Amino acid sequence: VVAVPVRILVALTAGCPAGAGAGELSIGVLGVYSSSPYKGHDDTILPFPLISYEGERFFFRGVGAGVHLWKGEDQEVSLGLSYAGMQFDHSKTDDSRMKRLDDRYSTLTVDAYYTLRTDWGNAGVKASQDILGNSEGFVLDLWYKYPVTFGQLTVVPGVGMQWDSERQADYYYGVSSSESRKSGLEEYDAKDAVSPYLSLDANFALTENWSLTAGGKMTFLSDEIQDSPMVDDSKQFDASFGVVYSF
Repeated sequence: VVAVPVRILVALTAGCPAGAGAGELSIGVLGVYSSSPYKGHDDTILPFPLISYEGERFFFRGVGAGVHLWKGEDQEVSLGLSYAGMQFDHSKTDDSRMKRLDDRYSTLTVDAYYTLRTDWGNAGVKASQDILGNSEGFVLDLWYKYPVTFGQLTVVPGVGMQWDSERQADYYYGVSSSESRKSGLEEYDAKDAVSPYLSLDANFALTENWSLTAGGKMTFLSDEIQDSPMVDDSKQFDASFGVVYSF
């Protein structure tokens, strides 16, 4: 779903060098672009600092941190907290009716992760629950990625699906009766939404420590989201490009 400014979780994931080893610390800076599906709403373009650490017990990934509850050779189960940047700012839209809507705020989530690494690629699931009471919603993200290395270049195509619970979808895309009266937009109650996506990450090693990184993600928005009177797009695009130093 929408992110301002941190749907950048995509970019942060892309920014972590592929195949980072245990105990590896990486820092860098990314240029990030994130489109908005909201009518007349500004897209996001900004620089973003990257700090990533993967340890045997703890990890820190840009806007999230956590602990590995169990870690084997090819599987791991983790628990953490992260900032979820989904939001709508009525001051950043040029649509006169959208300007009369209430803002939708970003939040903090508690996350449970399961990751599986095999010779046929890597797969995982991330379950996130809003803990600040903004949407009180739940998000489930299922993904599969297959890294391919060509000398200094590692390319990681991926496919996934995000499920937003009814509370999550309705908070960010629903229009209440009071908002409908103020804005003239049709009242809308969003149900749970499933949005598939494609991703492509790349990492080019310049030296033993320095690398260039890039990432992109195209999300095909669920009909439940597209049908919202707040939305005027069927897809959402996120991209990043940056430089990373790994210790």
